[in-house]
Amino acid sequence: MKFIYSSGQRPLDGYTLKRGVGKGGFGEVYFGLSDGGKEVALKLLQGNSDIELRGVAQCLNLKHPNLVSLFDLKTDAQGDPWVVMEYVAGETLNVVLCRHPNGLTPDLARQWFIELAEAVGYLHDHGIVHRDLKPGNIFLENNRLKIGDYGLCKFIGGTDGSRQSQSVGTVHYMAPEIATGNYNKQIDVYAAGIILFEMLTGKVPFEGESVGEILMKHLTAQPDLTKLPPEFRPVVAKALSKDPAQRYGSMGEMARAVEALGGPVKNVRYQPDRAPKKEKPLDVLPGEPDEPMMTVVPACSWRGQVAELCGSLGLATMVAAVVSILWAVPGEMKNLTDIGSFFFQTILVCWGVLIPAKLWGNSKGDSWKRRFAMLGVGALIGGAALWLNGYLPRTMPVEISQSLAQTPHVEAVMPTGNLMQVASYLCYFGVIFFAVRWWKMAAPRRQSRFSLFPILATGFWSLILFLIFPMNMSTAIGLIASAVIVQLVSPWDGPIVQVSRKKAKPRLLSA
Repeated sequence: MKFIYSSGQRPLDGYTLKRGVGKGGFGEVYFGLSDGGKEVALKLLQGNSDIELRGVAQCLNLKHPNLVSLFDLKTDAQGDPWVVMEYVAGETLNVVLCRHPNGLTPDLARQWFIELAEAVGYLHDHGIVHRDLKPGNIFLENNRLKIGDYGLCKFIGGTDGSRQSQSVGTVHYMAPEIATGNYNKQIDVYAAGIILFEMLTGKVPFEGESVGEILMKHLTAQPDLTKLPPEFRPVVAKALSKDPAQRYGSMGEMARAVEALGGPVKNVRYQPDRAPKKEKPLDVLPGEPDEPMMTVVPACSWRGQVAELCGSLGLATMVAAVVSILWAVPGEMKNLTDIGSFFFQTILVCWGVLIPAKLWGNSKGDSWKRRFAMLGVGALIGGAALWLNGYLPRTMPVEISQSLAQTPHVEAVMPTGNLMQVASYLCYFGVIFFAVRWWKMAAPRRQSRFSLFPILATGFWSLILFLIFPMNMSTAIGLIASAVIVQLVSPWDGPIVQVSRKKAKPRLLSA
C-alpha cells in the first residue's frame, strides 16, 4: 500500500510519522509520535468539504471511555487538514467476528453491545448522529470497546441536510430511510441492531450479490430472527423495524432491553486465539474497503435507472435498424414490408429482454417464476410477430380484409389455417424465451461485457424450434441478432469480487 508520506517525515510541526496504517476514500492514516513521545494517529483528510471539517472540530471536546479520542485539528504547509487522534493498537470487531463465524457468546455480545450503546448514546446526547456504525469502525483494546470514525458525524437536525445526503455509508448497515436523506439517531439504532445480530450469529441479516439487492432487502425483506437466541429476537426485531417510529427511542432504551435479557452483565474477558491459521491473500487490491461501500444520492436511483433503461431501449432500436438493413440483401427481403417486419420483431425481442432484466436488477436466481414470466413475454412477442408477418384474424370486418387482401404481399402470406399458425408463433417464441436465460445477457454483473455463449444458445434453440414450428429464416436470424444487440446495449459493471470474511485483514485504526 503506497502512502503519500514515508517514515520519518514531519508534515506537521511537533509530530514524526512512523508508518502508514490505513487508506481509503477519506484520505490516509499514519501512526506517529509527538516530540514529547506520545503515540498518536494522524489522519490526513482529502477531498472533504467545510461542513465535514466543522464536524471534526465540533467533536474535538467529546470525552467518553468508549470513543476514540480526538486531540486536535491541524493544517500542514500545503493547506491539507490533519486530525490528531488517539492511537488504538487493538483489533477491530470485524476481525474478531472473522474468527467466530458462528457468533460470540451471548454474555460477551451483551457486554460489548452495552458499551457500544453507551458510546453512541453519548453522541446522541450531544446532538450528533454517527451515520456509519459497523464492526470495522469498532475497536477492542484491553477488553474495552471503542468507537472510531465519528469525527465526520453530522449534527441531528442540522441545516445541511442536502449535503448530508451525499455521505458514504456501508450498505449492510444502512437503515431504509437513509435513501430519503433522513439522518436522525434512528439510523444508528438500526445499525446497532444489525451489529447485535452479527455479534450473535457471525453474519449480517441481509446479504446479496450487489449493493442494489442488499438495499432492496433493507427496504422490503424481514430478517430471519430464528438464527438468534430466542431471548434476543424481540430486541433485534424492534431495532430493525422498517418504520423508524417503531424502533427504540434511544440507544439507552435499547441497552436496557439487552441488559435485562440475562441479569447483571458479567465482565467477560475476551481471549483471542493464540495461533490463528495462516490465511490466503485478499482478492482485492490494497487500500480497497473490505465491505461494499456506496454513495447514497436520494431520489436519484429510480430516475437514473429509468434513464439508463431508456438509453438502452433507444440504442437497441438504432442497432436493430442497422442490422435490418444489413440483413436485407442476403436475406432476400425484397420490399419494405419484409424489412419492417424483421426490424420491429427484433426491437420487440430486445425490449422484451431489457425491460424485465432492469426490473430484476442484479438479483440472483434462475427460478421457475422467472422462466415462466419470460415464457409469457415470449408468447406476447410471438403474437405481435404473427401480426407483423401478415396474419389477419378471421373476425376482421369483410371490407378491411378485402382491402388488405388486394395487396400482393399480404395476399401471399394470408394464412389458410389460422389456428395452426397462431399456435406455431406463440409456441416458437414462448419456448425459446423459456429455454434461454435472456436476463443473463442484460445483467450488469455478468461475467463479461460480450459473450458468444448466449448467442450460440439462442441460435441452437432457434434452429431446433425452427424444425418443429415452420417459420421463415428471418425469424430465427432476428432472435440471434437480438442476443447480440442486448449484450451490446446493456450496461456492464463487471462481476462482483467475492471476498470471504475469513480473509479480512485486521486494521489497526479506522478513519
